[in-house]
Amino acid sequence: MDTHPAVLIELGTERGIPEQDRPTSVRARRIAVRWPALCLTALLVLLSVTAAQPLARDLRRTGELQISARATFFLAGDLLLVADPTSEPMTLSGYDLPGGRRLWRVPATTAASFAADLVGDLVLVAEVDSLGRRIATTARSARTGQIRWQRPSLLLVGGDSDTGVAISEVRSASGAGRRIEGTIEAVDLATGRTRWTVPVPSTAVGELVPGGPDRLLVVHDNGAVNLHDLRTGAVVGEGRLPPADYAPDNPVIVGGRLILRHPTSGGESAISGYDLTDLGVRWSRPVQRISGGLRECAGLVCLEDWRQVVALDPATGVPLWSGGTHRGWGRLPWGTGTGARVLLRPSPDRPLLAVEEGEDLRILGALPPRVSDCRAGDVDLVCRTGSTRLGLWRMSVPGR
Repeated sequence: MDTHPAVLIELGTERGIPEQDRPTSVRARRIAVRWPALCLTALLVLLSVTAAQPLARDLRRTGELQISARATFFLAGDLLLVADPTSEPMTLSGYDLPGGRRLWRVPATTAASFAADLVGDLVLVAEVDSLGRRIATTARSARTGQIRWQRPSLLLVGGDSDTGVAISEVRSASGAGRRIEGTIEAVDLATGRTRWTVPVPSTAVGELVPGGPDRLLVVHDNGAVNLHDLRTGAVVGEGRLPPADYAPDNPVIVGGRLILRHPTSGGESAISGYDLTDLGVRWSRPVQRISGGLRECAGLVCLEDWRQVVALDPATGVPLWSGGTHRGWGRLPWGTGTGARVLLRPSPDRPLLAVEEGEDLRILGALPPRVSDCRAGDVDLVCRTGSTRLGLWRMSVPGR
């Protein structure tokens, strides 16, 4: 006969009543009510503290510098440049990034402000007047700050080319632009010498074509377009464009296409894409309800105003996405970087830094309270954290 082990059934610990059926005391009920609330409060505090800290993989603090309260600063690649007008004479200092070690300090020319590009071992420092025009360029050694050469003009540079383009901007009280006048000069960046020139009878718009081979696009005010080999000046393409409001953001070159916004015969506005080999039109699309300019956005063409953004395929003109603008967020000035835009949402408590990813934003992290006057480089961020302090950060940005 099979035998079975004895089974003990627990019927309760007090008067045979199961634990779950026993009445709870007042103290026990208070603990039962407060425990979830305490857990929720602790979780919220943890999330708040975590959110207030920069995300380590996307935004990392790398250092801090002491500077004069009247000093100005700007970025060129992995160089931080600080112009100090309180010195006699005025000085320009170069610091390496991300750490902020000072590399050199040299006398500098007094100017309203400065901008710079880093090309190889040269830092090209542009002097900017009170109207925002770049009126002179000084080529300095990126390692020592010593002057290599100087020119009384704005210099356009792009990519890894050893040739720059010296232009004179149209003088205007309305501000700086990219409309040029006089003579265009191609400059050997190693020596500062002129390689070739192109006369501009009236005014024109000049634009370096991104990607190889090195080309300069010149759109004259009569609609004639010439594509020049950057090293020799030879015309390798020519055509004609319709009348338009030619400006720094019109036309733009994206994905091997020249993109132009222009009026049509019916009084409306259109965007057209032109091939850069023969300057023939490849597509044209009417524009409705958007009054803003053009820009490159992660390989697409973005048409935007204060209300909305529409992204077009540069090869076909087909809209790929659209959305509202990121209100409350401001674009940071770039150094020499290209690609995704970095945006800042100011706040006295917790300013947030984000990067555009198509129509969305990805939060990079939070900055300390009361930061101001931020500059974004290729992968570095520099902001004032006090009247005489600069904070340094390294960013993780797509495409950089």
